[in-house]
Amino acid sequence: MNQLLRSLGQTSRMVAARSSATARLSVTAARPATMTAAVRFYSKDSKDSLLSDDILAKAGIDSSSKAESSNSTSNTSSQTKDPESDSSPHTSEEQRQHWKDTAKRASNKTTTDLKREKHSNYFYLASLGALVGGSIYLTRDWDDAEEELKHKDVPNGYSADLCWARFKTRLGGVFGFFNEPVFDKLLPDPLPAPYTPPLTLVLGLDDVLVHSEWSRQYGWRTAKRPGLDYFLGYLSQYYEIVLFSSNYMINSEKVVEGIDKYKAYITYRLYREGTTYRNGKIIKDLSLLNRDLGKVIMIDCREDSYALQPENAIPLKPWEGNADDKELIKLIPFLEWLATQPIKDVRPILKSFEDKYIPDEYQRRESIVRKKFEDEWYAEQAKRQKNDWASAFLGIKPPTQAAPMMPQDYIRQEAQKRYEFIQNELAEKGEKMLADEKAYEQKMLSEQRFTLNKLVTEGLPKPEEIQAAALAAEQKIKEEQKQQGQK
Repeated sequence: MNQLLRSLGQTSRMVAARSSATARLSVTAARPATMTAAVRFYSKDSKDSLLSDDILAKAGIDSSSKAESSNSTSNTSSQTKDPESDSSPHTSEEQRQHWKDTAKRASNKTTTDLKREKHSNYFYLASLGALVGGSIYLTRDWDDAEEELKHKDVPNGYSADLCWARFKTRLGGVFGFFNEPVFDKLLPDPLPAPYTPPLTLVLGLDDVLVHSEWSRQYGWRTAKRPGLDYFLGYLSQYYEIVLFSSNYMINSEKVVEGIDKYKAYITYRLYREGTTYRNGKIIKDLSLLNRDLGKVIMIDCREDSYALQPENAIPLKPWEGNADDKELIKLIPFLEWLATQPIKDVRPILKSFEDKYIPDEYQRRESIVRKKFEDEWYAEQAKRQKNDWASAFLGIKPPTQAAPMMPQDYIRQEAQKRYEFIQNELAEKGEKMLADEKAYEQKMLSEQRFTLNKLVTEGLPKPEEIQAAALAAEQKIKEEQKQQGQK
């Protein structure tokens, strides 16, 4: 019974609560609206980024492209709308200031870029001023009498043409360091007549005496022209041989050592450092050899090499490695005859062989002289036999005479004997000569007392001091060798 009463009470309470809730909803629905109009405020959908335009610009990111892409998706009316003229009351002052700053940064230049551009402009102006000032300074008069004497064709004066001439001369002198030879005199003064041959023979190296080629299998290989050893050994009796290469010393020195191992044939060696560079040409200026040009002969295969003195040149075709080549051997008779004649100037003789193949032309001329010599000789012998009445009276038959020899034949005969003698001496004593030379160089280096400390404290020694030290060391070595010989 009690349980029944308790359940009825709970049910009545639930009904009462539901009825009160229904009454509240009805009252709320019947209440009149107090707001006839409402203003709704919406927040922006996009979120502000922590990366400002300045930070993006410093990082190398173009912020304008971002703005352009967003503008391209917006409405046409909103693209043309000026932020300054926006009269919407809902636009805040902060938004207007942001739009204004964005418009100012439309040039994509940060403060760092502006500073860099400013400094660059200063540098350009300073460079232009230095260039103009330096050009004006180069037009000044010559500084001293020595410089004025060196440029006789450009006198002092401040007229426009003279200033321009001095400007070109001085500017050319700046680049002349790279275009001109390292020395004004490439060779030392010649020794007196008995110790120096009368003529100087200048020989090219590449494609004249040797030929170098590269292959994937062997790399660089250099071949000597056929007859080169005999050519140098034989003509070294008559000529002061100067080897003049168009390549640098570091590239050609080993090749030259292979040609003249014992340093018995080539008197001097010149390389690219002694050439002149003009208009894209590598020129070997013979006037800088410190020799009489009337007694200088040059053999080369490149016209550029003898462009300044073509009258002194014997041109050859480039040798490309043909093993049957005999050009050097064919030139020996002509060069030997030229060196044995009392000639004061070789240029007129070389001019007479111009546009001719010298070996054949010389052989033709020599055959004419030989025939004339033999005819005169046979006529003289016939005249002598006719006047030899004693032999005819006794019935003695005159001896048969061999073919006559010209003076040039006797000279060649003696030269061949000297050549063979020199070759035998080199074969016997050549290695000993090289060993003695190496020992002498080591001795000279050990006697060298010039140190790095002296270079820093005292500077470079004078040429007289170097020469005196070398002579003293040489004298000391000779005395030691003499003492060893006496023992």
